[in-house]
Amino acid sequence: MTWTEGYISDVTYPAFFYKEMQPGWLSAVAGFRGFVAPDASAPFSLCELGCGVGVNLLVAAACHPDAHFVGVDFNAEHLSLAREAAAACGVDNVEFIHADFATFAHSNNRQFEFITCHGVWSWIAEEYRTALLDCVAGSLNAGGLFHLHYMCHPGSTDLVPLQHLLNLSAHHLSGPSPRKAQIGLKLLLQIADSGMFADKPAMPRHLANLSRRDPADLAHEFLADHWEPQHSADVHQLVSRSGLTFLGSADVFNNLDVSLSVPGRMQALIRGTTAPALAETLKDLARDAHQRTDLFQKDPQPLDYEGFLARLGRLQFRLLPDAPQNGPLTFATPIGPLTGPDAIYTPLLQRLAAGPASGAELSALPPFRDDLGALVQALQLLMMQQLAHPMARNGPAAADRAERLSRWFARSGIALSVVPECATAVPCAVVPT
Repeated sequence: MTWTEGYISDVTYPAFFYKEMQPGWLSAVAGFRGFVAPDASAPFSLCELGCGVGVNLLVAAACHPDAHFVGVDFNAEHLSLAREAAAACGVDNVEFIHADFATFAHSNNRQFEFITCHGVWSWIAEEYRTALLDCVAGSLNAGGLFHLHYMCHPGSTDLVPLQHLLNLSAHHLSGPSPRKAQIGLKLLLQIADSGMFADKPAMPRHLANLSRRDPADLAHEFLADHWEPQHSADVHQLVSRSGLTFLGSADVFNNLDVSLSVPGRMQALIRGTTAPALAETLKDLARDAHQRTDLFQKDPQPLDYEGFLARLGRLQFRLLPDAPQNGPLTFATPIGPLTGPDAIYTPLLQRLAAGPASGAELSALPPFRDDLGALVQALQLLMMQQLAHPMARNGPAAADRAERLSRWFARSGIALSVVPECATAVPCAVVPT
């Protein structure tokens, strides 16, 4: 059977890793946003709703031996692969539950400091989105963080007719879903060649992006019956009914000052907009955002300035593999390249190249002594580009498990290497042997 409740179920979702879903990252970002956050160095629990084959959970569980992790998915093959990987790597602090969200919301009695969900929100019917939020409302602890990724307007608006044709053609084809997706894509390319998209200049870019995607990924993303990009204001309103407050984005670029994160001609308009929902919508329009990675919190507690300084001061940062040791830098951003000036980044990179440093140490560097905001933005840009990362406080057990997981990734053809010191993973240029 190809569709289960309108969702693709005959093929496994590819093994993708998202650094923004890791607990240490989420805790650091909430702190950057000025809120008390769960301590990822203490024992905690994390649940991923729609965990797929479990790559994000495996990395987190390997790097946090004293925490507990739960993955929920209704595709039994996903969970079989995830359990096999956990057993092979000695990762014994993660469990995978075969259930839909409504069943899990009803049966679960666990409580979590973190709940994450990537992609699924945009693929499932409204009643399952409601069930997903029931899971969050019922099992997220006070102060807990909820990470939600979804397709959004206006960047995904032009994809609506393309997805509709892919889905419709799939219902009239036989064979596995990846093959259906490829045939549907071929039809779209034929339509484009006929000149039918001549008045839609964004279509060639969209079709090129679709053509580069793994067929299994294309099937999961675009063959679902209920695929739907949404307006961020609508999503935030729905989530707020579950007792959560929007903090910002788990994608740190979107939290930067508008002078860096939106095109120049829109900056004054956004600065003058006091209604948060309207300001977020204007940012989406300015960035032509096609997806969002939002961060919400249950019963948020704002940090005062002294608390913010103390939290930043305690964070330890280190360079990730292959990071440069001097500025200037060029950051690839959703609105185009952004230059990181030599005067800021050379002192910062040189200090980190000498070894890990706390936020307190970095704030004493000459560029930041009188401008703490510049340090916070510089660190987030380095995090975005996978050049630097907050460090985790874990021990030898994490290093051993991370090494075993990296070897399992290599054997499985997954180009990831786990960095236990930071409780994350980075892409491998060449899959190690």
